[in-house]
Amino acid sequence: MNLQVEPPEKKKTKNSSPPQSPPSSSSSPSLSSLPDEIFVNCLARISRSYYPTLSLVSKSFRSILSSTELFAARSHIGSTEQCVYVCLWDRSYQFPQWLRLWVNPNRTLANSMIKKRRKKKKKTTGPMLVPITSSNFTSVSKATVVVGSEIYVIGGPVDSEPSSTVRVLDCCSHTWRDAPSMTIVRMNALACFHDGKIYVMGGCQGLEDEPWAEVFDTKTKTWQHLPEPDTEVRKCSIYSIAEIEETIQFGNVNETYAYHTKQCKWESRVKQKLKSECMIENVSYGYWNMRLLWYDNDLQKDYWKRLEGLDSLDEMYMRNGGSSGNTTKLVSCGGKLLLLWEGYMKHNPNNRKKIWCAEIAIEKRDGGGVWGIVERVEVLHNVPISCQLLHCLVVSV
Repeated sequence: MNLQVEPPEKKKTKNSSPPQSPPSSSSSPSLSSLPDEIFVNCLARISRSYYPTLSLVSKSFRSILSSTELFAARSHIGSTEQCVYVCLWDRSYQFPQWLRLWVNPNRTLANSMIKKRRKKKKKTTGPMLVPITSSNFTSVSKATVVVGSEIYVIGGPVDSEPSSTVRVLDCCSHTWRDAPSMTIVRMNALACFHDGKIYVMGGCQGLEDEPWAEVFDTKTKTWQHLPEPDTEVRKCSIYSIAEIEETIQFGNVNETYAYHTKQCKWESRVKQKLKSECMIENVSYGYWNMRLLWYDNDLQKDYWKRLEGLDSLDEMYMRNGGSSGNTTKLVSCGGKLLLLWEGYMKHNPNNRKKIWCAEIAIEKRDGGGVWGIVERVEVLHNVPISCQLLHCLVVSV
């Protein structure tokens, strides 16, 4: 948005007359004189990265920037962007904290923090985690999924107890609402979104008479039980879940199972593909054993390869707490990989630790290799040492 700026005042002379008063506001161009529809349409074409600054202009700006009309206009003209949302939890918090990763649009491409600088230079503010409206909901559930521009938080633990409650965060307005509850209470279930439906599995406390899995139709807003699996599936340990080729695959590093959404049947001991944490151009990426790996889904090979070019990042990751068992998250956003991890501060002052973020560009090279180029490593947030990085989700808004 281009705003008119007055030219610098000319130097006064001895005989110069006093400056003339500005023309009346009625003849001056003003954004407020634009029809609301045109004003909203203009704002819809601006990156959301500028919204925090624009919200400081006036109350009317803040109102428009949080309005449903603005995000409807963004969706209509295809101006949606991928945004990263993070959930942190600590016993000192009344509720889990949800934050949005804000990137300064005016930031310069400063040298990576991987390389030590001889002199500290002033630089523009880098990425940071900005708190959003908190929900009066103490769930620290693993079952958290993205549906369009919304985040569903499903079940328990809520105050260390199982729960059937479902809460939804609207990432356009940063408001919360209740969704229909599940048919039973669950604890540490996992969930996956596919074809307009949310599949929730496990977490039913081992009770044989309770449905092991159920599905929520986001259009009809109704829950339905899935067919009951055999005993082997019911007793399996679920550490990951993903939608792969119209099946919901779930399990652990040793055993993988699947539910066929079209055939409505279960399958045991399927070929393991669960390592994928995110995907860019049909290449899957995952982070295990302090290594970032990739898998080409087009070639359908049976093994994962290490992403080259990340030796400096590996060293920094281990040097800043990544090797101490802290939580690490990997997501893809805007065609790049984001690696977030918890790292202890030097000498551990005041029992605090840092949330780090590395931004990695992907480059495919001749011969079929894939390289990672670390463009930036930043500290996003300082938190209590007991704080947990629960979720890192990418939402299109």
